[in-house]
Amino acid sequence: MPLYLFLRPFLDERERWFLWLPFFIAAGITLYTYAPFEPSSFFLFLSPLLTLVLIVTRRWLSLRPVLAALLALSLGFNAAQFESKWADAPMLETKTGPVSITGRLMHIEVLPQNRTRLTIKDPFLRSLPRDQTPRFLRIKTKMPLEELPQAGQRINLWGPLWPPSEPVAKGAYNFRRHAFFKQIGGSGFAYGKIRLRKTTPPPFFWDGFYLIFEHARRDLFQMSFENLEGPEAAMTAALLSGSQASIGPDVMRAMRASGLSHLLSISGIHVSMVALLIYIPLRFLLALFPWLALRFSIKKIAAATAIIGTSLYVLLVGPETPTVRSALMTAIAMFAIITNRKTMSMRLVALASMPIMLLAPSAVMGPSFQMSFAAVLAMVAAYEKKIDKTIKEGLSFEVPNWLRGLWKQGHAIILTSLIATAATTPFALLHFQTFSFYGVVANIIAIPLTSFWIMPNLLLIHLVAPFGLEAPFVHGAGFGVKLIIDLAQEIASWPYARIDMPPMPTLAFFLSLGGGAWLCLWQKKWRLLGVAPLLLACFYPFFVTPPSVFVAEEENVWAVRLDKEELVISGKKKNGFLTSQWQQLSSTSKVNFIQKCLTGEKGLACQKDFCLFEKGGSSIAFLLNKTDPAIIQKLCDTKEIVMAPFDLSSCAAPHIIDPNALYAHGGYSILFGKDGPQIKTVRQKRGTRPWSLGWLRNGELSAFLIQ
Repeated sequence: MPLYLFLRPFLDERERWFLWLPFFIAAGITLYTYAPFEPSSFFLFLSPLLTLVLIVTRRWLSLRPVLAALLALSLGFNAAQFESKWADAPMLETKTGPVSITGRLMHIEVLPQNRTRLTIKDPFLRSLPRDQTPRFLRIKTKMPLEELPQAGQRINLWGPLWPPSEPVAKGAYNFRRHAFFKQIGGSGFAYGKIRLRKTTPPPFFWDGFYLIFEHARRDLFQMSFENLEGPEAAMTAALLSGSQASIGPDVMRAMRASGLSHLLSISGIHVSMVALLIYIPLRFLLALFPWLALRFSIKKIAAATAIIGTSLYVLLVGPETPTVRSALMTAIAMFAIITNRKTMSMRLVALASMPIMLLAPSAVMGPSFQMSFAAVLAMVAAYEKKIDKTIKEGLSFEVPNWLRGLWKQGHAIILTSLIATAATTPFALLHFQTFSFYGVVANIIAIPLTSFWIMPNLLLIHLVAPFGLEAPFVHGAGFGVKLIIDLAQEIASWPYARIDMPPMPTLAFFLSLGGGAWLCLWQKKWRLLGVAPLLLACFYPFFVTPPSVFVAEEENVWAVRLDKEELVISGKKKNGFLTSQWQQLSSTSKVNFIQKCLTGEKGLACQKDFCLFEKGGSSIAFLLNKTDPAIIQKLCDTKEIVMAPFDLSSCAAPHIIDPNALYAHGGYSILFGKDGPQIKTVRQKRGTRPWSLGWLRNGELSAFLIQ
């Protein structure tokens, strides 16, 4: 009987089965990404085999949903496997140099403090054989944009190189995996000036075509900084070119704390506004010519032009995942206008997401795609279920006519912000461990300002820049951007603007993901069953305790989390990437450094040569330098964990963290619980994957795998 209660609505909603295919594709990508070993090439036959089985058994209707789900799962798995094989390129595994680096300059990013970051293709390094040289390198310089050569030229520079960094702790951001799929095999810093080398024109396909838009992006950057100053120049340049690297850390923190950081990512609101700003004026303009309006479908002409315009816009700002997803959805919506079909449906979301999943599977594992897809999915589900109409009918008061238009726009923005915030919260907690409490308030002001002032100015800049008429529109966009920055900084200063949460466990995340998908994709009343797992996932903070201690792979760099939610760090003098990652994982907003903190409180006590930290009956000793052997012996005999920047092979402590251990296991995160210390390392159960240090290449094993 219970099975029948589920089977009946399942069969009644046969037309919704298709909408689950993206989730099975994503599941296949996830299975590949987190597999403990690299799957054999024989797995590539899974999808063709299941396709053949599905064709042969087409008359067995009861098996078709199961086989279709398995086929989607295998498609995701095989797509990820194929992308991994295509992207496989040498990556540095140890520090190199300083060395001479010669290669073609392909991309320039402007950084805060007038610095830049260069992407160099096919570099030549004398110290490395050609088959061990990375395909791309990312090099930071102290040179401003105006002093750099044009992209496409061959350059020579001198500096040290490092391998792409692994996660700083278990569960932290894995830049090395991200770099692997971008074929970035190392990063470094340039000493001195950059020298030009003899340059031959790159082949038009693909490099020459890419460089056309790279030169345009550089012009847009220079245009922004020539006409504007301060943070608004950097943010306007980011909205024009798609690169956020130039935005200062203070502004980025304010945008995130206020819930406005989504405005910086070129995605739905930007691409759809570009399409509408092309479609609506062009349709109006064509309607002024009766001969055209009476003989041709002007709305179809305008829709086709909007597709072309948004495609060029995507190429200009860079084909990042949320931008491409938004462009695909916009193109499908415009194509629906051309073919006289419905322009907004859940099927459109599925059709737009599956090509991205299959062509760029690695993007599925990033927060950008996940949050963008979740927000659109939830808003389309609300549109389908007429939540907006239901809320209107449930209101017990009448809105005056003179306020009706304002109320219509206002409540639509509020409702959209609430739905998008609810849909993206699980992903924000999983990746960033934060929640923006006043995001809805900020978006009520920021979204209309972006839609009706900033975006029209940005589009006009793109249109008139080739004629040198962009200055008034750059100032206009900069004025709107300054208002956004002021709004973000004001709201970020409010109490509890940013709420730090403990890392979201995998179980809680999948409960929220499954419950949200169930609630959005089904239409009948049984969809309300999705509320139960969503509510269960909300209780995860009561069962999760952040790590108490972090140890970086760098020698003598560590941090402890005090009871007053303060992170105390030793060995770092500035708030860099490592510090921000530790902050997220420890759910702390306050950071102090060992030279400034008051020791002896909350379990932390420091002396000249060592520090002691005790919590929950467990203890760890941090040796700062070599001291009296008697003191080292005493600490090894009395403490559960001893950490030192020198060899501790003779120490009798149950757990030792020294350079040998860090070399073998990577960074550490330690939780002091009731059952003693729970130690996790970066390379614990990591598997031997192409993006891992020590990956098997050319029949040789790295020292990491030998150990």
